[in-house]
Parts: sequence; structure tokens; C-alpha cells
Amino acid sequence: MHFQNFLSILLFLWNSKSSSSSCASVVVYGHLMCNGQPYVGEQVQLWEPKTLGDELWYDINTGKDGKFRMFTNGNDFTLLNIPFLGFGFHPYLWIPNYCGTELKDGKRCTKNILKIDIPQGYISPCQPDVPVFDLGTVNMESAEPARFNWVLRLIGQHYQCRNY
Repeated sequence: MHFQNFLSILLFLWNSKSSSSSCASVVVYGHLMCNGQPYVGEQVQLWEPKTLGDELWYDINTGKDGKFRMFTNGNDFTLLNIPFLGFGFHPYLWIPNYCGTELKDGKRCTKNILKIDIPQGYISPCQPDVPVFDLGTVNMESAEPARFNWVLRLIGQHYQCRNY
């Protein structure tokens, strides 16, 4: 009997106005520099946090001038849309920072990783007119790294390495 009540409530919430599927758009421009030179061909990603792992919205490399431009949108489904509990969209840029690192044993590892939250004022419902979040110029040699909790550090998620 309890299971039937639970199932009825769940179906009601699923079909009611308290649940919603929504869409958000983001436009980001930026210019990355490393020791006075453009940070060329390096990865910039836009992620959206999810309950079980984050979702990649956009993946691009910087151009010959160290600049990048991205326009993307994503969808989310929330069973209970309660804004003060943190539901909604909270995308962030993820930029591995190899600036100033050395090649060791055929591998180069990041000095740090930048995680830059997109301000809420630049996250719009899916529409053609989206305000541009202009990151400006970021000097990678002195950029503030993301803060990682001890669990992510323990499993090695606070840095990345690549082979050459």
C-alpha cells in the first residue's frame, strides 16, 4: 500500500507544474596568454554540474591568437524546481593550464586547472539574444587555480597529463 502511495505521488510530481524541463544558453569569449605569448591550441571546455557527474556542453581549442568563442545551450530536467535549493543552471569553464610546465619522460602535466563559474546574469533561457560573458585576457602564468577537495586530489582529478 505504501509503495502505491509513493508511486502515485511520484507520478503526480512528474506530470505537475512543479517539475520542469528547461534550457539555458551561454556565450563566452576569452583570450588566453602564456608568458606574453598567445596560449595557442589549448583546450577550453564548458561544463554543467549534474548530480551524478558533470555534463560537457562545449569543447574548443584556442586559436592562433589565443582567443576562443563559444555559443552553446543545454537542457536540464528537475523533478522539483525549487530555486533556493540550488537547482537550475550553473555552467563553468574548465581550462587545463600547461603554461610554463616542462616535458618530463615524454609527458607534460598541468601546473593547475582553472575553473571559472559563469555568472548567473550571463545564463539565459534558450534564445537567440544571449548576453556575452567576455572573460577578457587571462594570463595563464599567474591565473588562480581551481580549489579541489581532498577526494578529488586523492583520485588525481586536480591535474591532467598528456603524452608527446
